[in-house]
Amino acid sequence: MASKTSGYVREEYVAPPEQNFTLPDNSTVHSIESDGSIQVFLGKSDIPVVRFTLHPTRTLRTSPHGIVNDDRAVTSPAINLESGSSTPTEVNTDDIWSALYAFWIRRTVHEAIPIILSSTSFTNSASILTYLTHTGLAFCPPDAQNEFELLLVRSSFWQGAGAPVSRHWLHTMIPHPSISSFPFPLHTSFTRGEHVLTTHPLRPPKPAPGSVIYSRFIFSVGEHLTFTHIDANNPEHFAAYTKWQNSDRVNIGWREKGPDEKHKKYLADRLADPHIMGFIVAWNGEFAGYGEMSWVKEDPMGTYVGGLGDYDQGTHLLIGEEKFRGRNRFTAVMTSMKHACFLRDPRTEVVVGEPRADLPIVPRLIAYLPQELNREFEFPHKRAVYFALRRERFFQAAMLN
Repeated sequence: MASKTSGYVREEYVAPPEQNFTLPDNSTVHSIESDGSIQVFLGKSDIPVVRFTLHPTRTLRTSPHGIVNDDRAVTSPAINLESGSSTPTEVNTDDIWSALYAFWIRRTVHEAIPIILSSTSFTNSASILTYLTHTGLAFCPPDAQNEFELLLVRSSFWQGAGAPVSRHWLHTMIPHPSISSFPFPLHTSFTRGEHVLTTHPLRPPKPAPGSVIYSRFIFSVGEHLTFTHIDANNPEHFAAYTKWQNSDRVNIGWREKGPDEKHKKYLADRLADPHIMGFIVAWNGEFAGYGEMSWVKEDPMGTYVGGLGDYDQGTHLLIGEEKFRGRNRFTAVMTSMKHACFLRDPRTEVVVGEPRADLPIVPRLIAYLPQELNREFEFPHKRAVYFALRRERFFQAAMLN
């Protein structure tokens, strides 16, 4: 798999033999890998929910069928997916998804992996098969000998395919799946402003201030990362935000230093603006910084860059606390912001960035994210770098560990 884009080099994550992590609903997953076999335990159970074991002889083609010539096609050994119980048992699909999470963290360089779903160790193997294939987590390839031989697709997993609502990285989905199974509908709206004059889709309401937007365990750091819609009426949120914006280091990039009245107006304007949402970044609940995600069709960037799609998005970030700086944390936060954008609307094809061209963060953005450096361009207030991160490339190469 190619791993370079505009200077980007993906750092591969190697999981330890035994690993624990938390899901967004705070439940725990424990996995053990030994001699190519992976056992996955959920919660406090001492019986694995599933086992992944190497099939002794079966292989399947992992190169795309119908594209790659047979003389250069790659095949890979098949992995048995079977119940961890000594007797046939039922495993619900929420737990199958959690087990796949533990599996993919240990197989980060593979785009597709052959599996053979046990038809005997699961009493509900037919429903598991339907779950895997109907969500797109897996599909039955042309060289399969039966319907239980599948190719698991890594990018589908990270796009949230089949994720239980309670364990999904994206919280407070709008519309909530209990209300509608479809994305927010297309209805043309309009924005007229000092730097914007455009039609664009009507945007969904934002979650209430104080709501968790996104939650994910970061393996390279060993801590849980959350984004929470900033609440200016929450004294802790407001104090942290003003402290960060008034620091000399942050002000170099953001230029928002000022009295409380200025900060209150900024956050009130953000809350009232349907195209942008600010959030508190936290590690294990401890505040670290502030970020924003926006729909860029009706953003000034859409005016000065042009050609942006109806559902393309953009991000901004400041890390206010010194203890939470550093490559691993920075990469995790930036990657998670892009991840949240792609998750919140499947029609988003590109997530863009426009940092000031003279900032020292620009080389790090080139090195740490698989995005394109399109060009430099002029805003009225700054010369900026135009970064474009495309959906397919993100889910192929981003460091989601």
